[in-house]
Amino acid sequence: MNTTSHSRFTKTVGHFLLCLLPLLFFIFAWELATAWEPKRQFIFSTPLKVWNALITLTLSGSLFKHACITVWEAVCGFLLGTSLGAVVGLSFWHSRLAARIARPYISMIGSIPIFAMAPIIIVWFGIGITSKIALAFLPTFIVAVTQSYQGAMSVEQRFLRMMQVVGAKRMQVFRLLVIPSSIVWVVNAMKLNIGLALLGAFVGEFISSEQGLGYLIVKASGLYDMATVFAGVIALAAIALILTAAVDQLERYLLRWKAPEAT
Repeated sequence: MNTTSHSRFTKTVGHFLLCLLPLLFFIFAWELATAWEPKRQFIFSTPLKVWNALITLTLSGSLFKHACITVWEAVCGFLLGTSLGAVVGLSFWHSRLAARIARPYISMIGSIPIFAMAPIIIVWFGIGITSKIALAFLPTFIVAVTQSYQGAMSVEQRFLRMMQVVGAKRMQVFRLLVIPSSIVWVVNAMKLNIGLALLGAFVGEFISSEQGLGYLIVKASGLYDMATVFAGVIALAAIALILTAAVDQLERYLLRWKAPEAT
């Protein structure tokens, strides 16, 4: 390992350890506050009980099974919502009239809490996985439409004029300039949509489901098993971190196609 690589590795490890400090302090304070108080342990559980619940659920395969269901629902809704939303949002660049007509409806749907839509979606699609995918799809679609349209409309005017001067057709302008310039906005939508997709899937499982982390948490809370509740929450947080890291990797690839900045 050369000096540069060793320095980069040391810096990464140091940064990681520094990020762990707040978590370690929180766990220490949590354990200290509940160690000798059975009533507090019943309400808040303890780090040791949560760890034991994680180990038990992992060894039994229950945590993996429920996590896979939630990931599948969230990822399907995320991919469908983000891709279709980006297509619709970018297509509004071709018609300002269509964008003006659609804007109030998009704003209206986007402002409705997903909890309010969940019963309707579940009645329409049933209590199976399809309704959870639909609940993950809806908010991600709205965000993707809004972000991609904003990206399309923020293209540098001087670049548009340059394309017009050289005789580029409208579809060529869209393909060679508008889409690359909007990639940053689409990627930002993807980052926002990770949490929204997980929220939609979780809300569907929370209201009506027989599998998934939402079901696991609701069942455990009904039994006042706070250790299992915290284990489910930790699993959700881990999934969110993994999906966010995947989007970050995708961002590095997509930004290669970004249009040049104005100077």
